[in-house]
Amino acid sequence: MLNRIFEEEVQEDLRSNTRYSAEIIQTQLEKTISSVKLAAQAIGADKASLDKTSAEELLAQMKDTDSFSTLAVGLPDGTCYLAGGQTIQIGGWPCFKQAMSGKEAVAVVPGLGTDGTNSIAAAVPIRSGEKIVGTVSTIIPAKSFSEFIKTKIPGEKGNSWLIQGDGTIILSPDSQHIGDNIFSLTSPALKDASSISRIKEAMKSGQAGNFHYYTNLGEYYVSYLPVGAGDWYLFGTVSLNAVTSRSNKVLTYTVSLVVRLAILLILLAAYIILSERKNREKLRTKNDELKSTKVELETFVANLPGGAFRFSADENAEFQFVSDGLLKMLGYTREQFLSTYDHSFYNMVYEEDRLRVIDSIHHQISKENFAEVKYRIVTAQGAVRWLLNRAKIVTHENGYREFYAVVVDITESKQAHKKANDIMTQLQTLANSIPGGVAQYLYDGDLKLLYASDGFYKLTGYTKEEYALLPGEEGIRNVHSEDAQLVAILLKKQIEDNRPVTAEFRMVKKDGGVIWVSLSGTHTVNQNNQVIYQCVYTDITSLKQTQEELEVERERYQIAENLSDDIMFEYDIVTDRMDFSPLFTALTGQYPHISNFLRDIGQNRSICKDDLSQFGSLLKEFRTGNTEHEIEFRFITKMGQPVWHRVRAKIMYDSYGKPSKAVGKAYNIDSQKKEMQRLMDKSQRDPLTNLYNKTATQSQIEDHLSASNSFGVHALMMVDVDNFKAINDQFGHLAGDGVICDISAKLQKLFRTSDVVGRIGGDEFLVFLRDIATDDLIAEKAQAMCEIFHHTHAGGHLEYRISGSIGIALYPSDGTTYQELYPKADSALYKAKEQGKDRFAFYSDIPDSEK
Repeated sequence: MLNRIFEEEVQEDLRSNTRYSAEIIQTQLEKTISSVKLAAQAIGADKASLDKTSAEELLAQMKDTDSFSTLAVGLPDGTCYLAGGQTIQIGGWPCFKQAMSGKEAVAVVPGLGTDGTNSIAAAVPIRSGEKIVGTVSTIIPAKSFSEFIKTKIPGEKGNSWLIQGDGTIILSPDSQHIGDNIFSLTSPALKDASSISRIKEAMKSGQAGNFHYYTNLGEYYVSYLPVGAGDWYLFGTVSLNAVTSRSNKVLTYTVSLVVRLAILLILLAAYIILSERKNREKLRTKNDELKSTKVELETFVANLPGGAFRFSADENAEFQFVSDGLLKMLGYTREQFLSTYDHSFYNMVYEEDRLRVIDSIHHQISKENFAEVKYRIVTAQGAVRWLLNRAKIVTHENGYREFYAVVVDITESKQAHKKANDIMTQLQTLANSIPGGVAQYLYDGDLKLLYASDGFYKLTGYTKEEYALLPGEEGIRNVHSEDAQLVAILLKKQIEDNRPVTAEFRMVKKDGGVIWVSLSGTHTVNQNNQVIYQCVYTDITSLKQTQEELEVERERYQIAENLSDDIMFEYDIVTDRMDFSPLFTALTGQYPHISNFLRDIGQNRSICKDDLSQFGSLLKEFRTGNTEHEIEFRFITKMGQPVWHRVRAKIMYDSYGKPSKAVGKAYNIDSQKKEMQRLMDKSQRDPLTNLYNKTATQSQIEDHLSASNSFGVHALMMVDVDNFKAINDQFGHLAGDGVICDISAKLQKLFRTSDVVGRIGGDEFLVFLRDIATDDLIAEKAQAMCEIFHHTHAGGHLEYRISGSIGIALYPSDGTTYQELYPKADSALYKAKEQGKDRFAFYSDIPDSEK
């Protein structure tokens, strides 16, 4: 009975000792993984990818205050950079593979210590969004855990081993049997050989247990339980031979039972006191270690990019810790920070975001112990900043719960994202606002549709999906059957001649309706050496109808020439009296019978002031008997609006053969004139930028030059976007069109309405600056155009720098006609590009030897 009592005491002591050691090992490993996880979260929030340079910078920032462990950053290819500057290959480490698969892992790494001993590595994945970009690890010498696994049972001889689930010994206090299998050591001496199977099954399910085994030195009692790291277990053993020896001694000395009992009681008391003292010392040592670890952790957190803090997981969300990095980010002292936000995390969140953030955190925490939110805060300077907050909830042994959080300033990222979205929206709006639509075709012997804007599909009446199902995969699918063959031949001829494609044809819509469209397009070659045609479709149905209506109207006017339902007039050449029909009064509100008409024509209020001179000339022609002279002039309505009319008349002669009267009528051609003006304006404009096209630009400049005198100074400026092809190749033609439109709009704002601004090619512009007061103004305008290029971006890519080159020729020093000035401006442009681009050059500055 005495043996059984002693045996139970020893077994209970062993179980307690093993449980205590396992808890210490678990605490150490959890502390290690927690610190590494905080580092991984901070790195993932700041880095979208890792390379050697970024890994070394991160290790330099994360100052390692623990001399017994080493921090390491691993890249996806298995290259690992240590805090000491070494580089090792960890691609074969199990913990690295698990971390790259998204799991936290602890594993033994053989032979990594300086003396060739094993090490323990804890690895955590670095996540950037949904992507794993690397790992953060801490490497600890395995022997530093030896103190935690010693079996300390007073009066008994015992031992402990840290093993893996398959029985392999990871660590022992005396470094013996490392790498051996615990079951190979114990299985020959087990009472029941089937016990091994039961022990292994228990370990697979994470259960603790006990068993006996025998060696030639005696009987041993074993206690095993998991340590909470993977499949690791702690095995503790104690010899039961001492139990038998202790019982025999008690029986031997029963004669002096009272004395020995007293001695035993004294020894027992001393044992208890000594045990308590040792336990208290051990706890005190562990507390000191934990306090030291806490200081190290807070120092580590203070050096993280961004900031970190802890707050209670209750409705008050009270701050428990705030890092110096967060205080510096927001511009507060610690006292100002806590006072401003009343010690509460929720008060730190921008008021408009607060309810959303609280709801989001509660929702995420209900599913897992981790939450990620984005919100705004107001700094001490009153600026509003965006933060990315990642937090994990931790429950302590006493049940107290609090959040551990890391934040990073993402304001610039938010602003860049918004700007990119705005620019993309503008480009899409631009493409969709073009009257008609935009389409992109691949040409490999036939045209194959690659992309079309919403306007294109709206024009056809089909959705994108419906259009894709139309018969045929090549060419333009819904051309009217009567036009299809002609259009195909025309386009093929233009493509073979390497010319821009243009055509007008009828298109059949989904509802069966027929519309007229105008097609114009140019081609480029992409980086894959494929020929791409960028085409613009314009609905010209109304224009075609207008042309037909104008033709009908012209015929109607011809038929009605001899009728009197228009404004009729009779002019008495002898008396200079003009009589109009009643429609004249209805239109102008003026009295229809006017004496001294030609003499007082300068005071006439019924005819446009600018047309009085030619109307007077018409009357003088009547006096000579000439009826072939015909003019177009404007009546002024009683509302003050000009209305175009065309005059035709017949001469009546007196008995002496002299002209006496002119009888005729004024035809209302106002709608025809306005439509012709509209069509003329449209024919002169570039469809993409609404600037003058090449032909209209030349015509405008030639008109100004022909009207100029030799005393005025003008400048012809040829402008070219540098490396524009690279913009199309790198960002696409929509982005290239966006750049052209942006530059065009800014050029129009830079110059006066009296100046001429035109687009004469894909990325070429021509500017005619009239009546320049000083030569400095030319250079100022040229420099301003260079700045326009600098502030223009390709599709929201702020890092891509755009520039332009400008060549300048002056009137009259460099030439007096367009044909003289244009090639000289072109030569100056070539000189600017030759000098490095992104500049302007005057033709007059080119040496004579180079002209």
